[in-house]
Amino acid sequence: MGALTKSSSSWQRLRRSRTWRLPVTALGFGVFGGGAVILSLTLFPLLYLLPFKQKHRWTRRLIASVFRFYLGLLRWLGLLSYELHQIDALRLPGQLIIANHPSLLDVVFIIAYTGDTSCVVKGSLWRNPFTAIAVRAANYISNARDDLFTACLETIRSGQSLIIFPEGTRSQPGEPLRFHRGPSNVALSAGVPIRPVVIRCEPAALLKHQKWYAIPAEPPHFTLGVEVPIATAPYREGCLQSAAARHLTRDLAAFFNARR
Repeated sequence: MGALTKSSSSWQRLRRSRTWRLPVTALGFGVFGGGAVILSLTLFPLLYLLPFKQKHRWTRRLIASVFRFYLGLLRWLGLLSYELHQIDALRLPGQLIIANHPSLLDVVFIIAYTGDTSCVVKGSLWRNPFTAIAVRAANYISNARDDLFTACLETIRSGQSLIIFPEGTRSQPGEPLRFHRGPSNVALSAGVPIRPVVIRCEPAALLKHQKWYAIPAEPPHFTLGVEVPIATAPYREGCLQSAAARHLTRDLAAFFNARR
């Protein structure tokens, strides 16, 4: 029994070491890229060509399942750990979900646990040959669209949930979060509350402009906390929408800055 415990302890130490995590990180990126290529050549084209609207829901659920498997694989490999709080609330329909964006994996985490939900994604994903069919089949919304606001509003009004990262890009560690007003305007126009998701990553990892091999000394631990909805109706009372959006955006940024 003592030998078994000692062996298990040695394995855990190895998995936490940079000697193990550096090559396995390369493997993790390879699995993600390879999986994207395989699915883009097989299942996603089939779903994209289906002649009915259910293809969007099926594609989103497939992506969510793949992302959950991928996160489980990364945890099993010792590359990260994570905890989820009130995560089932993300599956409620007709929500505007916003989150801070400390790491490359934030989108993966949220989509993995929302299932049939749309998302505002980078326009480059619509041009990338390995992701274009997937995001189109899922009916995600490109942030390069001229009618971005209208597309977001129609998605919410149709009863679907929508994920937006109001920073527009990944956060800079140690700097206060700065939000765009777009999500506030969508919520105010649609008359829906906002569901905040606070994401923490300690130590910081997979930052903007950071190379894949710049791994931290310890495996990062992610915490996703789904907060209670923030009502938007009070912001519309007696205010022009431009002022209401400005106040709501300011309060949202303060909310996240106080909790991240």
